[in-house]
Amino acid sequence: MAERELALVVRMPNGVALEEGVTSLRVPTDSGQVGLRARSEPAALVVEPGLALAASRRGRLFIATLGGLLQCDGKRAVLLTPLAVFGPDAGAVRADLERALGALRPDLELRAVLQRLETGILQELRGSSAAGGGGSLG
Repeated sequence: MAERELALVVRMPNGVALEEGVTSLRVPTDSGQVGLRARSEPAALVVEPGLALAASRRGRLFIATLGGLLQCDGKRAVLLTPLAVFGPDAGAVRADLERALGALRPDLELRAVLQRLETGILQELRGSSAAGGGGSLG
């Protein structure tokens, strides 16, 4: 990798989705777009869901993510995200993201239901222990 390139790694729960040498990277954060280059100051960023843009020797690369955490040490930038799709064409990346989200929707809905159930159970347990019941599950 050239000295002026930043080693970009996009990691999802099922493994590395992308490893690419980039000359620049721009990611969305809650305070706006943040740009990174090789030899930049170390940074840890919360990346918002949206479109990141990278420039490489091969051209522009669009990276759509559901957000995540990015750590950069000036030589390597690692983005941890639950979902990412990427490519050189913004329209194709958007279509790929819609397909990926469509496949994930049942899982996301199930997770939301389980989260509500877990929250309800915890509230019930806290309520019974606060009332002095001591709480026994069996």
